[in-house]
Amino acid sequence: MEAGPEARAVGVIGAGIVGVALAFLLSRRGFGVTHLDRDAPGRAEPSFGNAGYIAGSEISD
Repeated sequence: MEAGPEARAVGVIGAGIVGVALAFLLSRRGFGVTHLDRDAPGRAEPSFGNAGYIAGSEISD
């Protein structure tokens, strides 16, 4: 039995650099992505939890 398209839908919470990168990569891999953040687009605070470190190799192939 094949999974329907709804089985490939995910939610990403947070629009910092890590959340945006994750949502982008999941979208490129065919997932339907719902991206949530507490602020309106373009109004979010800078990503401070990762101290400016972008760990691209840890979240992508």
